[in-house]
Amino acid sequence: MKLSRKLIMIGIAAAAAAAAIILFNISAGMNSVFRYVLIVGIVFLALVFEYGIMHSASAAVVSDAKKLKTADDYIKAFEAWEYEDTPFTDQIKMANKQLQSLKRKQAALRAVLDDSKDSPFLSTAADVERYILANSKRILNRVMIYDQGEPYKYQMHAQYLQGVLGENAKVLSDFENLILEVSQIGDDSTAATPCLNELTEALHAVREPEEQWNQLMGGQQ
Repeated sequence: MKLSRKLIMIGIAAAAAAAAIILFNISAGMNSVFRYVLIVGIVFLALVFEYGIMHSASAAVVSDAKKLKTADDYIKAFEAWEYEDTPFTDQIKMANKQLQSLKRKQAALRAVLDDSKDSPFLSTAADVERYILANSKRILNRVMIYDQGEPYKYQMHAQYLQGVLGENAKVLSDFENLILEVSQIGDDSTAATPCLNELTEALHAVREPEEQWNQLMGGQQ
């Protein structure tokens, strides 16, 4: 658990204790049983609130990866991990920003195409989304499997994450160039689109996760 969350929980506990003492003193004229019930109730509510803070983010973090289908799903998962005690916070934030960038670029392309549902460029946009989401899954998997009890493996995982983020950055840059190109030619699939070729090559250049893992693990032997 991050220090910020610990401080919040300590603050809640201190506030609950102070409230309990104050209520105990101002309720001196009340029935003693009622006074103790009131104090216990306040402490109980504080504990429930702290429990919710402690587990709300963690619940999203450990959610079944198969349930993560959209960019918004992965954004929520990455946001949850930002509250966890992990050395990969910077990489997680960057992955989140890339997903936000993907959504903005998709919206820009739809605007350029005037919400056309038949444009061939939308198929390419869908390929870009699948690519980024697949890499998002790889990032989450690598963050989750890292064992902080084995710090000597940190560099291996960090290099992997940076590589995946670099792939995303390349594809998003090519995607942006394609959108600029499309904005100039409109929805003309017969027009020359050199940026489309670059983007297609970038998408096909991605290696399968198993191959990446085997190469990384082989380099450690």
